[in-house]
Amino acid sequence: MNYVTVQKYQQQFQAQGYRFELLPLTEENVGRISSIFEALNSEFLFPVEDKEALTTYANKLLKNGYNFILSTGKEDIAITSIYANDYRTKIAFCNSFGIVPAYRGNRIVVKLVEFSLAFAKEVGMEKYRAEINKKNSKWLQFLLGYQFQIEKETDNHSYLIIKDL
Repeated sequence: MNYVTVQKYQQQFQAQGYRFELLPLTEENVGRISSIFEALNSEFLFPVEDKEALTTYANKLLKNGYNFILSTGKEDIAITSIYANDYRTKIAFCNSFGIVPAYRGNRIVVKLVEFSLAFAKEVGMEKYRAEINKKNSKWLQFLLGYQFQIEKETDNHSYLIIKDL
């Protein structure tokens, strides 16, 4: 599938020396997703201690969502995973977003967020939702700057946030 948004951001990232790709469902890519979660090792993403659960989760992401990896060519450094296939409600859901610590702070996050929003809109979504851990206040404030609004609090010590596209 050719997506204008993907091609645009592939070119932008390539100009910075990165490779940006949409992952198809393959066994190798299950391993790539699992590995990047391990490299992120964030309390705000999927817990990586249970390798079997991590593999199951990576499979679920690949089967049900769009999964984009940013790499240096030698190592994967960022992931954004989006469910953007609910054409009844037209609400996309970002279920994973992370950048390896050594690559944070150089505006990659800005491009990945902007890409994620533009991609969801391109595939027909009208709203974009994410769940943010309440302890991750820096990330929450960053996304509120993109006109996300807190939709509600959850029982999981998090906020559901939403944005019109």
